Amino acid sequence: MRMNMKSPRGWFNIYFVLAAVALAAGCQSHHPHYGKKQVATIRLYLETHEDASAGTVFVTRQRIPMTVERDPFLDESDLARARFVDEADGTYAIDLVFNDHGAALLDMTTIGNRGRRIAIFSHFPPPGTKQELDDVPDSQPQPAASGKPRRSGWISAVVINGRLTSGSLVFTPDTTRAEAEAIVAGLNNVASKSKS
Repeated sequence: MRMNMKSPRGWFNIYFVLAAVALAAGCQSHHPHYGKKQVATIRLYLETHEDASAGTVFVTRQRIPMTVERDPFLDESDLARARFVDEADGTYAIDLVFNDHGAALLDMTTIGNRGRRIAIFSHFPPPGTKQELDDVPDSQPQPAASGKPRRSGWISAVVINGRLTSGSLVFTPDTTRAEAEAIVAGLNNVASKSKS
């Protein structure tokens, strides 16, 4: 059967196919409403038992106390890209992929620290808000006040089960889906700016 492109039904089919393709392409992106102005930072701190060079922080909204080194061993300056990962069970994760320098630091840090944890801190302020991304994270988590979304927080503690040689760290953040998407979008914007 030949389709008559001049008939209204033929045009409807073309528009329907184009709309379906556009919708499918839109579904690939988990953060279409975050523009190039969304920024975020990520800081990875190693758990330690040496009190002289450490500080206590309270990680996640469950306020898990951890003693961590005062300086992060990795941050967004060594990030190649971030990825939002939808898990099969309906949960989600963040995949941090580091450049060669960051991958080497991740490998060296995890090689001899099996059983310790990595505390992860992120700033992810909404675009247009006044919050310095270079601020040193507070030891206290910053809960959402009066229903407003958080702008930063200690979002995860990852147990080191072995050497991480791939340059990638996948973790489940203690954030809402919208916060995780904002973090990923902001990190990718910061990473692309640092490459240019």
